[in-house]
Amino acid sequence: MLTAIKKDGTWITLPEKLPAALLLRLRRSGKYYCPSCRTEMSIKAGRVRIPHFAHKNNHSCRASSEPESAYHLSGKRKLYQWFLAHDYQVELEAYLPEIKKRPDILATIGDDRYAVEFQCSTISEGEFIERTKAYRSMGIRTIWILAAKRLKRKNKHEFLLSDFQWLFVTGSCRHPFLWMFCPESNQLSVLKNLTPFSPRTVFAEMTTASLKFLPPHKLLPRKCSSFPFLPAWRYKRKSWCQHVVKTARRGDPFFEALYLHRMAAATIPVELGIPVKGMLLIKTASIEWQAWLYMDVFGKKKLGERVYLKDVTRHFRKRAKNGQIKYRALPLLQERPLDYPLLQYLRLLEKMGYISELAEGEFTMEKHMSVPFSGEENLMLERKFYHEHKLTIEKGNIQFNEQ
Repeated sequence: MLTAIKKDGTWITLPEKLPAALLLRLRRSGKYYCPSCRTEMSIKAGRVRIPHFAHKNNHSCRASSEPESAYHLSGKRKLYQWFLAHDYQVELEAYLPEIKKRPDILATIGDDRYAVEFQCSTISEGEFIERTKAYRSMGIRTIWILAAKRLKRKNKHEFLLSDFQWLFVTGSCRHPFLWMFCPESNQLSVLKNLTPFSPRTVFAEMTTASLKFLPPHKLLPRKCSSFPFLPAWRYKRKSWCQHVVKTARRGDPFFEALYLHRMAAATIPVELGIPVKGMLLIKTASIEWQAWLYMDVFGKKKLGERVYLKDVTRHFRKRAKNGQIKYRALPLLQERPLDYPLLQYLRLLEKMGYISELAEGEFTMEKHMSVPFSGEENLMLERKFYHEHKLTIEKGNIQFNEQ
């Protein structure tokens, strides 16, 4: 902790650098107490460690349950100074006795209050949600910022996000994004245009700006104007088709279903595994949940037969209930219409000529999805498919706020 209170109720915040003479004077000037649990604290400082307060005797404080690293202490101080430099009303480690919480930063912007949490350590999903709900109960909005050093980047546009890191995604399913901060470089980054390929792998654009040149009111990222991931997506999909059987579990219901439908991963129709907006709501890989829709609905339809959105939704929810399709926990999203990615998939199929809309939620089958006889034929069909529909898929995946 960077703040504490004295016996007379005076608040004190330790400076970023603490010369030996000042440290001695502070230690001799009286006792310091935790604003949350009121137990005594001591000042920790040295040549390496950042000056901070710590509970004596490893006291367990409900509002201060996580050990704080130098990275965390430095990060929340810099974010606090950032808000302060732009003349916002801001408090560092303000204690909220009504909910027994102590956000890293409490900022007032206009008529709204924001609890800013710079999270460096892993906490449980339950604690993450409980904290967020506690702030909301007081009318306080929450800004969760992930420690940038925790991000795993595979290449320019491909990242690995754990279930915990997915919790930080905010915005809407139409325009989701994730904030990160690095106190060492003093840079705030945002992952936007989030397009998950699998439970952990996601394609995204990362933009970074120095706090020095970024005012807080420009935190919201601009809408995405392009979808640059399609070549990488296609490569990833081909690799999945060729190699997923090597790691498939014996008795996996998905691969058993493929076998019963006379399909293999290497010969799965090219129309399955298409990126669509809003699919971050679904944790299951797109190629799998779209394959379930094919096996349950599209693969059973003859040309001219009706396809109803309510039936697509019913089959999807049944698979979800059986655990064959999983949703992703995204507690910060402003809205979570779970049918949204299904509708987006149908819209893409419509634009590509596979179905045509007769009325709202009612379509007719116009063209069959092709099940190739070999992996070689699949590659040929894949090239043809993306040659014809590349622009349609890219345009359909541009993410923005639809107000």
